[in-house]
Amino acid sequence: MKIYPTSHLPGRKVLLNNGKEYLYFSGTDYLGMGHHYEFLTYLKEGISIYGTHFGSSRNNSLRLEVYEEAETALANFSGAPAALTTSSGMWAGQLLMKVLPKIITTDLQDKNFHTSNIHYHYAPRVHPALWGVEYISASSGWEDWAKDTILTIQESNVDCGHIICSDSVGSPFVESFDFSIFKTLPFYREIYLIVDDSHGLGVLGKNGGGIFRELSSIQQVKLIVSSSLNKALGIPSGVIFGNHDIIDTIRKSPFFAGASPAPPAYIYALNKLLESNTYPVAHQQLLDNINYIAGKLTETNLFVSTPDYPVFCSSNNKLFDFLEENGIMASCFSYPQPTDPPVTRIVISAIHQKEDLGQLAEVCMKF
Repeated sequence: MKIYPTSHLPGRKVLLNNGKEYLYFSGTDYLGMGHHYEFLTYLKEGISIYGTHFGSSRNNSLRLEVYEEAETALANFSGAPAALTTSSGMWAGQLLMKVLPKIITTDLQDKNFHTSNIHYHYAPRVHPALWGVEYISASSGWEDWAKDTILTIQESNVDCGHIICSDSVGSPFVESFDFSIFKTLPFYREIYLIVDDSHGLGVLGKNGGGIFRELSSIQQVKLIVSSSLNKALGIPSGVIFGNHDIIDTIRKSPFFAGASPAPPAYIYALNKLLESNTYPVAHQQLLDNINYIAGKLTETNLFVSTPDYPVFCSSNNKLFDFLEENGIMASCFSYPQPTDPPVTRIVISAIHQKEDLGQLAEVCMKF
């Protein structure tokens, strides 16, 4: 894999250290927050108030209210009852996986239940943030895995607990998942649906609020969603969404108490961006760009994509080199394992202009 060093944060374009400039169609800054004027303004305000970081546990006796304020705003944005921020999306997922047995046993404190009765069901290619000690990689397609999982749960003993783990959308090779299949799960069982929405929050759902609202209609499960905030929303932090009891249990965990929080200046900026409805505006700009380019890229028969989603994937590695030769920087690398086959990904951002999208389509049609 060739490396392209740069000393500049990419936006619509990226300038490499060798002096070459490219149109940039890569990364995960779906809403273009990296150079967003209002974001920068709010961040500067936050630094002037809170400094550069908060060297303390969130469970200390002195507490910065900005965290709870932003978490309330995030919960409203996503449609979740409650939210809890962490230092990263990876830690949000790993923290959740560490505390899940405690969440289940706390929920079942009046029942004769042991953690050995907890069974994990991992979707194919689920993000490493949700990998736990019971992780086993599924080799089937997502729908077949979901059907097998439902059958396994239906045939299991009623005293078993089940944890279903999946991404909200496939990555790096984009794929949409129909979670409504889980509405065929049995009622009155201990079933937790754990979803990593890192590539969905800010992109999927109403105003980019993510997948929580959609999944909350699955009444057979207790829903918990974790996510990075450092993709579409642009905040170096992570978040966990769930009901108040679940979030309270995580908040009391030593794994949360012993971890440093995200910088409060960024959390301040997040709260301001949510208050000002900045994200829904950028989300609409992203949808407009997707609708503008999707048909043109589909005509090339080069890409796999999903409706209203800003990622277009190809297994043809020669496409990446062709794009690079024609002034377009996409991405092509093995993920998450170094042995995984590389995927060429084109990512549309809210800040791309029509001329950028037109040039991208023109180059792809020449391939």
